[in-house]
Amino acid sequence: MKTLIKSIELEALEKKYSGVISIFKKNTEIYNRAYGYRDIKNKIPNTIHTRFGIASGTKIFTALGIGKLIDYGMITLKTKMKDIDKKFKIFIDENATILNLLTHTSGIYDYYDEEVIDDYDNYFVNVPWYQLETPSDYYPLFENKTMKNKTNMKYLYSNGGFIFLGMIIEKISGITYRDFICENIFDAAHMINSGFYAFNDLPENTANGYKKDRSTTNIYNLPIRGGGDGGMYTTSEDLRSFWNRLFSSKILSKNLTKQFLETYHKFNEKNGYGCGVYKKLDDSMYYISGSDAGVGFSSRYIPSQNMTINIMSNLTDGNEEIINTVLAFLKC
Repeated sequence: MKTLIKSIELEALEKKYSGVISIFKKNTEIYNRAYGYRDIKNKIPNTIHTRFGIASGTKIFTALGIGKLIDYGMITLKTKMKDIDKKFKIFIDENATILNLLTHTSGIYDYYDEEVIDDYDNYFVNVPWYQLETPSDYYPLFENKTMKNKTNMKYLYSNGGFIFLGMIIEKISGITYRDFICENIFDAAHMINSGFYAFNDLPENTANGYKKDRSTTNIYNLPIRGGGDGGMYTTSEDLRSFWNRLFSSKILSKNLTKQFLETYHKFNEKNGYGCGVYKKLDDSMYYISGSDAGVGFSSRYIPSQNMTINIMSNLTDGNEEIINTVLAFLKC
């Protein structure tokens, strides 16, 4: 373990890593260290308790929000779009199901298509970022758009699909997406330092996100507040609690937890996808990740060891600078 720690620290210092690297086994802290600054200009350092944006790592929390609606008996995995609202068409097949959206097989129009976008630091949409505070605010980006593909044809990673799931949560629950996730997921997961914070009202000890120049923040590159596909803030300790509570069925019912963690798509001989979560096909590891302007994030859970590995950076793709070193020494 000393070799692992030394290798991580040397790599982090050499690459000028900015963020937190944590390894927890059960309730024991194996490694937990912060690097760099949460505010570069004012030289305010990151700490192990700093909140970081997690970009697409948010998707599993949206999926679990949908899961709560299922556990409450308000929808099912087989519920079709036409059963929720008949205006949901053109941009999505009216016969597409909740499960299709959760597993990226709905074919829905994608407002933020990562097959096309190759520069997160310089991407914009037709609605000002400051007007996008909650998933339902994105609806104008979907109206009169056509589906990207036919439902059930193939896996197509979709930010639009998860924003749309956020809209569904708001429509069915009657409250904002962020309030629903806070009250039904964060509370159940004991995530006391997590939330969907606006760029112009960040709480204390929250990291600014920095573009690749390590000088310019991301406040003009992303929605003012996170929604169903990204933008959540959390801490490494909250993620440790999240994985433990998820796998002990403290967030969703036991049966639904099992369904959400099943393999619905295989990328290759080793890796696949469940409902909002990546996984090893042999169930040895589950993981979430996110990359965006000012964000680089990866969190992994190994059930057999009750081990959580968090790599959280406030630099664009910052996690890529260290993740291979950590995983190689852990042999996972």
